[in-house]
Amino acid sequence: MGILNFPMTSKPEFGVPMKVEEGIFLLKMPIPYALDHINLWLLRDGAGWTIVDSGFYSEESVLLWNKVLSEFCNHEPIQKIVITHFHPDHVGMAQWLAHKTTAPVHMSQIEFLTTHMACQEYSAHQKAIRSEYFERFGLGAEAVGKLRDKVGGYVTGVPEAPVSYQRLVGGKFISVNNEQWDLYQFSGHSPGHICLHNEQRQLLISGDQLLANISPNVSVNFYETEANPLADYLASLEVLSTLSQDTMVLPAHGRVFKGIKERSKALTEGHVKSLDQIRVFCQHARSGLEVIEELYGTRLSLFNLSLATGEAMAHLNYLIGTGEMNRSDDAVYQYQLN
Repeated sequence: MGILNFPMTSKPEFGVPMKVEEGIFLLKMPIPYALDHINLWLLRDGAGWTIVDSGFYSEESVLLWNKVLSEFCNHEPIQKIVITHFHPDHVGMAQWLAHKTTAPVHMSQIEFLTTHMACQEYSAHQKAIRSEYFERFGLGAEAVGKLRDKVGGYVTGVPEAPVSYQRLVGGKFISVNNEQWDLYQFSGHSPGHICLHNEQRQLLISGDQLLANISPNVSVNFYETEANPLADYLASLEVLSTLSQDTMVLPAHGRVFKGIKERSKALTEGHVKSLDQIRVFCQHARSGLEVIEELYGTRLSLFNLSLATGEAMAHLNYLIGTGEMNRSDDAVYQYQLN
């Protein structure tokens, strides 16, 4: 990874807004993952506030938000609730906040619709299609059975999707406190992830699209198995790398940083390395599971196995898209370099 600059020396505490710049505050909130936090953003907006991302729904989040709204925001009006994408740590509290504050939710159309889709209970047919997704990638019957039955976790963090929304569109902008925040809309990590860029102040609220120390998950999902999200994600990094080197990145996880060009390059190089590893490994026909084990090892938790399946498939689909890789139509897919 290239050298990054971390301008904030103090460490934020859960539920205690920390000033980053004039009128911009980081709100660290807990999430029930190995990565134990999300960075939300409070932006001064006239006589009130705009919130960017909402957190994972939990009793603790409700308590912390109530305290922030009353003690920090001093019951001042919430003007907008901006959601970068549909993942539960970002959208989970959006409807709760909208109901409590009467503020409108702003997000891209595809992220709004995907949130609603993810909140639906899986039908028997959907579970069967999901099982086939894992089976054809070479996972064993025991793992497939566990993954088939391990559904419904999304609604734990998102008990209710936003009821209504105002649409964000890449290439347009929103105004916050009479300042223009340009909207970038990217695919790869999610279908229509929104990043917000304040060119005048050289600030980027990056969501999960660009993180200092973590490579965002880029996965093929069971409901769109021919997708090529890695191509989309790499294209997004090309766009982000054109922003000013002085841009301060406000990410959804980890530390605020400068060095957008170096980080975009490092993330790209990480994926290129994985692609090269697959090119060598797939000189002979390999199942998807064999590719997972080559890239990520054999000692994966069920959750990480699920993520690794989507990630490995994303890299394989990328190589199929470039014409370098062939995939058989066997019951268990076999991948081989052309």
